[in-house]
Amino acid sequence: MLNKKRLYWLSQIIGWLLYAVVVGIFNILTDKPLSAELIFSLLSIFLIGLSVAHAFRLLIIKLNWMRFNIPRLIPRILLGTLISGIIVYFLKSIIIERLIVQNDYEFNLTEAFPSIISWTLLYLIWSLLYFLFHFVTNYKKEEIKNLQWQAAKNEIELNKLKSQLNPHFIFNSMNSIRALISEDPALAKEAITQLSNVLRNSLLMGRQKLISLGDEMKLVNDYLGLEKTRFEERLTIKRNIGDNTKKFLLPPLMLQTLVENGIKHGTSKLPEGGTIEINTSIENEKLKIVIYNSGFYDKSIKPDTGFGLVNTIQRLQLLFGEDASFEITNENNRVKTELLIPKETIL
Repeated sequence: MLNKKRLYWLSQIIGWLLYAVVVGIFNILTDKPLSAELIFSLLSIFLIGLSVAHAFRLLIIKLNWMRFNIPRLIPRILLGTLISGIIVYFLKSIIIERLIVQNDYEFNLTEAFPSIISWTLLYLIWSLLYFLFHFVTNYKKEEIKNLQWQAAKNEIELNKLKSQLNPHFIFNSMNSIRALISEDPALAKEAITQLSNVLRNSLLMGRQKLISLGDEMKLVNDYLGLEKTRFEERLTIKRNIGDNTKKFLLPPLMLQTLVENGIKHGTSKLPEGGTIEINTSIENEKLKIVIYNSGFYDKSIKPDTGFGLVNTIQRLQLLFGEDASFEITNENNRVKTELLIPKETIL
């Protein structure tokens, strides 16, 4: 099956070639002999028509006209096709009349108007075919995506509700707060606020399809604050959050889950404790999240089936398909979790 780029160029070449052939046949039928002059004229029409159409397509992509609805798209198409018609007329007049036929060209509005309208109508047909193809293609994609989402939504939502809140985490946090009440009331009060924020945000964010990285980090920071209270000097936290990444969208609770996974299966199991490090950046116009945690990742151990690694991979595939990626490896005596999310999700 041809990809979009090859299909586009094949359609362009065949379409404009057929148009040039039709014009040539029409000229021959009107008693104009086949000559080198006619062949060069037809070749010029083919190249001019194709070049202007391609330039019009680049303009459509650059200005992202696909985001507009039909009422807002119609005037843009009409204006674009009219300008294309005018450009083709003048290029055709200069190249064919002056260079090939070698006539002295003088602009005459009465003669130019029918030719410009004809070319405008031709590009209007080209535009209708171009946008119709994209509308049909995008509709099919969205239909398939919606079907996939609906088919998996109930199961994923159930897993989310079951495991959004780690019972062990809540239990350990409450014990830490209880110990702090008599030792450090101010710190205990702060820990209660953090736990409250985690519980509230977990419930609220769970209802959204996508949230910004900045909002997700608020939850992660509260979670890490509680874990720091629990592990004290056994837990070292490092954050390198790029300012240009905070508006990118990602599935809610995904980053928090990966951070919790790193502490639960890595740092917390080490007697001497360890480090959790979060890094965000933009790579190839995608949001890149890299999490390091102390410990070792054993690939032979099957991951949990709750709101952990399996669910994270499922959500990424449903939302972004092959445009997103997820990988866990061991690097320099640490576990590296790497996540890539496409730029299309930026606010």
